[in-house]
Amino acid sequence: MKKKTLKMIASTVMLAFGMTVVPLPALAVSSNIVAETKDKNTLTISQIQDLAVIYNDNAKNLQLQKKQLELQEQTLRNNRRDIENSINSMEGTSSDTAKKLQELLMRYGGDEEAAKKDGEYWFLMNQYVSEQSMAASMQSSLDSAISGIEQLNDSLDSIENGKDDLNKYTKDLETQMRYTAANLSLGIVQMDKGIELLEDQIALTEQSVKIAELQQKLGMNISTDVEKQQAALKEAKKGLEDQKESLSNLKRTLNLLIGRNAGNPLEVVPMNLPVAIDPAPAYTEKLIKQFTDNNYTLKTLERDKADLKEDGKNSNGELGSDELKKIDYDIEAKDQSIKDQKQAISDDLKALLAKINSDGEAYQVSRQKYVTEKKNFEYAQKKYELGMISSIQLQQAELQLKQAEMTNMSNGYTYYLDWQKYYAAEKGVDMSKF
Repeated sequence: MKKKTLKMIASTVMLAFGMTVVPLPALAVSSNIVAETKDKNTLTISQIQDLAVIYNDNAKNLQLQKKQLELQEQTLRNNRRDIENSINSMEGTSSDTAKKLQELLMRYGGDEEAAKKDGEYWFLMNQYVSEQSMAASMQSSLDSAISGIEQLNDSLDSIENGKDDLNKYTKDLETQMRYTAANLSLGIVQMDKGIELLEDQIALTEQSVKIAELQQKLGMNISTDVEKQQAALKEAKKGLEDQKESLSNLKRTLNLLIGRNAGNPLEVVPMNLPVAIDPAPAYTEKLIKQFTDNNYTLKTLERDKADLKEDGKNSNGELGSDELKKIDYDIEAKDQSIKDQKQAISDDLKALLAKINSDGEAYQVSRQKYVTEKKNFEYAQKKYELGMISSIQLQQAELQLKQAEMTNMSNGYTYYLDWQKYYAAEKGVDMSKF
């Protein structure tokens, strides 16, 4: 039975984006990806994900902790071997003094008083008493050594648990980093698209301002109409500057995540939108059990509970009543934590499935809306060619098409990320903070 989970390891898994220097590679996802992308400013999302895994500082920290644990494990194993050798040497020590005393008594027919008159008797007796005293001391040393072996075994079990935890966290971290990199990359793609849309809106608003100013000169409107258009233009330009600043910050964050200087140029190749819009799996007891069985946090809690039970079972009367009561209380606390974790798994799964379905429906609606706006724009182009509408009306139709395209892109990417969270959670990866 493995003992005591190492504490505070999970705290190193927290993702940090406030880095000020370019980190060194941590994991070898691909031997060529760094060289392939070194002088490129336009990257695919897949390339960005690989780089995010390679250059993650937390992964390096986990690997370092694992090496430290392996070193501690080797030291403990060496100590245990030394103690075992000492025990073997103690057990190999034996004496035939008692046998010689028995033989002497037999020579005197079992008459101890007669034997005491023999000088050999006292010599053997003194040697026997000395050996018994030495044996008692050796027994005490043996008991201490055995206790030391047990403590070393407990420590080795703790280290083994720690290594298991680190392996799990390292594996999960790659999944989390890939999700984070995709999320940031898709955000950049959407912001780029949003900036294009804002620029088109500003161009259209500028024309509207000119028309409003001309109409005012001709007495066809009042000054407030012009002021309204001018305010809308000013607001649109401010929104454009804010979007560009947000995009710049997002690119800086992603650059640091993939091992580049924050200010490096970066363009992200848009990802193809999902084609199929599949409903989430049914929320069944079977599915809940699958997610529960794969949840590592729950496994750790159950492992800790088993360790507490073993502590109480193997106390051999060495623990007082208060200490045994504390173990019982700790077991009860673990039972409650296990119950809470199972409920959290069930609730999170239910919410995730509902979000997949809800976002899938929104994506389906926006995709149809996009198709409709395409047809409307094509119709508007024909009307413009026939002189039935103005250029501004054509631009408005084009703007509506681009807005529908952007909404559809956003909904499609959200739906895609929902499924990535599901696949990660299905493997037991904690994605609650992502």
